[in-house]
This record gives sequence, C-alpha cells and structure tokens, in this order.
Amino acid sequence: MNNITPYPVLAHVVNMIENVISGIKIQYTAEGVVTLKDGNDTIHLEQKNDGAGNFATIFIKDPRDIIFSEDLFPSLKNLHQGTSGDLKLELQNTTVIINDLDVETQIILEEAKDEFDQISNSYEFVKTIEKEGNKLKSSLKFGNNSFILSLINDADQILVSPEFASSFDATVRKTIESDTLKVQEELNASFK
Repeated sequence: MNNITPYPVLAHVVNMIENVISGIKIQYTAEGVVTLKDGNDTIHLEQKNDGAGNFATIFIKDPRDIIFSEDLFPSLKNLHQGTSGDLKLELQNTTVIINDLDVETQIILEEAKDEFDQISNSYEFVKTIEKEGNKLKSSLKFGNNSFILSLINDADQILVSPEFASSFDATVRKTIESDTLKVQEELNASFK
C-alpha cells in the first residue's frame, strides 16, 4: 500500500472487490486513488469528495467490464450493508460511477435489456453511445430498423424514450413506442 492511508470509503470499496476477485493486486498512489490489477487487466478507482467533505463519489474506470462480469453491481449499489457507525453513514451517501454511469442506472439498463427481450426477441442492443451519471443513450435495432433509446434515472422516476430518424416507418415506430412505454412502467414498478 506504499504507506498511503486510503480514504475509508475507498478502502471499503477496494476490500469488496478484493473479496470477490481473488489474487487481485492493489496499488494506492494517493489516499483517494488506487489501481487494481487482475492479470493484464486494470481497474482504476478514484474517490472525490464534495466541497464540504460530506459526500464521496467513487469513479471507477473498468475498460474490460470486470466488475460487471463478477456481478459486483448489487454490492456496489448497497455499499453500506454490513457496516456500522460513521462508515455506514458515509457509505449511504456515496455515489459509485462505473465507466461514466452510476451503479443503479447500470442495473436499470441491464433490466431494461431483459424487459425488451421478454417483449420480443427482435430487439437488439447494439451499443451504449452516451453515458453521463444517471443518463444514457443506446443504439438499438428492432429487426432491420435502427433507433436510439434514451434512459434517464431520476430520483422519482425512470424515463425511457425512443428517438427515430424522420424517415422511420410509422407502423414500426408505434410498436416500439408502445413497447418502450411497457418497459418504462416495469422499470418504475421495480425500482421506484
């Protein structure tokens, strides 16, 4: 650990990851910065605090999606579970951002993919094209028809909406809009 005493919140997150990914190498470069190495793969974590020092945000860069493949999202969403005292309070107020998207929104995106799959196997998520905290845009296909899906995870509700090119087929558009509304209702029922 290079004689660096990490922030308690960051140390807790690192310990959670270390408990799941055995043999991971940990290298702190500052009290709020750590690099985790799993073979040739690297995960970079940085803790930034708000101006008053009340709320921490952990920014994680995980280019190989190791955290996703190890199913760490539920643990990172509920950081405070199993802790007590001041650390529990700090963890309850901590936000975790992985690859520019907060953990809860990432979990909601995975659920949205499942919901679209249940409605029709014609939906295909091509790739996420924009990520910013609690907002994202993904390109999707419905059969041969491509469109953009926006997802916003507000505190009170989840908003899911399709965006179409002006030349998009009107019948297919209505189907997608109807399906998107069903997905939005399911997500809100599950998460809000």
